[in-house]
Amino acid sequence: MATITINIPVDKEDWVLDGFAIRFGYEALVANPAYDSEQPEDPITNPQTIDNPETKAQFAKRMIIHMIKSEANVGHNQVSMEANAVIANTVDLT
Repeated sequence: MATITINIPVDKEDWVLDGFAIRFGYEALVANPAYDSEQPEDPITNPQTIDNPETKAQFAKRMIIHMIKSEANVGHNQVSMEANAVIANTVDLT
């Protein structure tokens, strides 16, 4: 498997991660899957939201992987569409 490494200067790390968080909708708080709506909400024993278990860095990595896959698919689809257009233009329907 190929490995892609991206080096971000330490002094730019927060700026990059915050940019990805803003651009792709990272939420610092997420719905608590264990929240019991039939019990009173309590910030300690029954919070409605919890800290996101996915860090900004994990989120950014997931978005980068998604973008790479998406763009690779777009590229392959474009080649297929161009090939189909060539074939369609060679068919004489008269």
